[in-house]
Amino acid sequence: MKTSRKPNKQEAAPAAGSATPPVGRGPIDRAPIDRAPEEIGNVTIFRTGQFFVHAFGRDPIDRVGTINRVPTGGALSQGSGNTTFLERVRWFSVEQKRVVEAQTRLLPQVELINPVQKKEIAIPFLLEGIIVAIILLISLVIHGYNMFNFPIYEVHEGTFMANAWAILHGQLEPYAYTYDHPPVGWIQIALWSFLSGGFSTFGNALNSGRVLMLLFSLGSSLLIYLVANRLSGSRSAGLLALVIFSLTTIGITYQREVLLDNIATFWLLLALYLVVVADSRMPFIIIAALAFGIAVLSRGSFVVFFPAMLYTVWLHATVFQRKFALLTFCYLAIACSSMFVLYALLKGELLPTGVLPWDHHPHPSLIGELLNPVQQSSEQGTFASSWAVWRQSALPLMIVSTVALVVNLIGGWKSRMQWLVAFFLISYWLFLLLSNTVFPYYIIPLLPLMALNVVVAISVPLKRLSSRIGFDLFRTLLIFTLIGALIPASIQAALPLLGRGTIDRAPQVQTSTLAWIRGNVPQNAVVIINSDLYADLHDGKVYPQAHLYWNAAFDPEIHDVLLHDDWNKIDYIVVDQHLLHDIRTLGTPMLLLDQALHHAVLRQEFRAVNGDQQTVVQIYQVVHVPSP
Repeated sequence: MKTSRKPNKQEAAPAAGSATPPVGRGPIDRAPIDRAPEEIGNVTIFRTGQFFVHAFGRDPIDRVGTINRVPTGGALSQGSGNTTFLERVRWFSVEQKRVVEAQTRLLPQVELINPVQKKEIAIPFLLEGIIVAIILLISLVIHGYNMFNFPIYEVHEGTFMANAWAILHGQLEPYAYTYDHPPVGWIQIALWSFLSGGFSTFGNALNSGRVLMLLFSLGSSLLIYLVANRLSGSRSAGLLALVIFSLTTIGITYQREVLLDNIATFWLLLALYLVVVADSRMPFIIIAALAFGIAVLSRGSFVVFFPAMLYTVWLHATVFQRKFALLTFCYLAIACSSMFVLYALLKGELLPTGVLPWDHHPHPSLIGELLNPVQQSSEQGTFASSWAVWRQSALPLMIVSTVALVVNLIGGWKSRMQWLVAFFLISYWLFLLLSNTVFPYYIIPLLPLMALNVVVAISVPLKRLSSRIGFDLFRTLLIFTLIGALIPASIQAALPLLGRGTIDRAPQVQTSTLAWIRGNVPQNAVVIINSDLYADLHDGKVYPQAHLYWNAAFDPEIHDVLLHDDWNKIDYIVVDQHLLHDIRTLGTPMLLLDQALHHAVLRQEFRAVNGDQQTVVQIYQVVHVPSP
């Protein structure tokens, strides 16, 4: 026979009193707790302004330890004694349901930064995807059309493709690694070359690299839409950011070139997107930290965005997880980025030669490269010269983004999202202003940041206004009007760049040079070249003695060991404007190549002229003098 009894108030009162002493630190609500009889046993043992802990107390059990009722308040006692299997199963199921439905399972409501525009006109997901796909397709066509002929191949492109070739042959660079850039950028290029079938899959090595840049550009365009959509809380604003970034004339020029900035920009946008959609979820923050680390290892200067990324994490984490999220992001991002420093430390190349008492052998140095950067080209850029190029190609965007930056700095007192995008833009502008060397293509990371500032400066104030007077339809129509005006205007501005003019034949000069060398120069000849030909001459029909002119002049392994400081050891010299300019301006270090040119005859010349701009490549054969 089963017996049970209901506890009276006198028996339950001590249980409640014994559970009331507070535990922990902080301001505690010591107000008396009024509970109904059926709630006896459930008490608050700790409470602060943003956190509380409830404790569950079991109902007194009957004397024989069986269960034959479910109390009104939901508290159950576990049976002990002669209970059947079915009774135990029933008890566990009811107890589980009670714990799930208990009031103490509800945490305080914490509002995340998730600026979804509630009053924005509802757009079906399929329609939104179609619109984004159409704009991405337009961007793909514009960026891909004539990409192998415009712009002309740059020395930097050849350098990174040569480094990618070295990765596939077990080195970080074709010659001694000088720590001029972290290697992860061209490691990705090497991986692409391996997966796509080699450096000659698309004609030559530089073309293969440009196809990869097209993919990175497309990925960055999609990410800029997603980030702008999230930060502004408006899908129409995200489309505007996508159009501004994808169809900017100066972006069409530099986003085609094989540059580390294009690779690092993609990873930076990916890290930013993962943080803003994380909703304080740690897996997203972890992956974002790793993505940011890859961005820094692809382009070292992107470390300037680290404070802005920390601010992003701080804004998008809950109060409970903010410290943990910041520490996690810092640790992973620094650990990933510091692999560059760890490599130098393990190689014994962190400090310059002579700093340590036992270190006397000359070697490259990471610290030495940072403190005394080697002037590797006569065309070292300056901010003034780069500003002239930007003013000519992107003046409207720079003016609008500057106004937007001011608006965001002012509006940031109410909306931290405006300060966030302004923080990113200011960080990189300060880096450019304080840098000794600034090339025109350094504007690549600025393009998405300027687009974000413009759309946030437009959308956030309009969003506030629409919430007060309810003209959200007008706001959406205004943004779509801007999109409709920008797309044809951007395409019309880009058409002259995409045409097959005479300047577009400049890459054909380099292609013709490569074909002539393979058809007329012996494979065992010592050929001095620029970096744009290096990967191609070491892939396919291999010229193992084809060396970069800079290393022939400055690298002791080439200048002293291989050539023995003797111009007579050189067979051919491929001369372009870069080599000629360095011979005229650098003096003594270029004496070896100058002497070889004075003992050489012109064998072939390729030229492309467009007004005052011309591309000339001359191939000289050195006339050897018998050694005495």
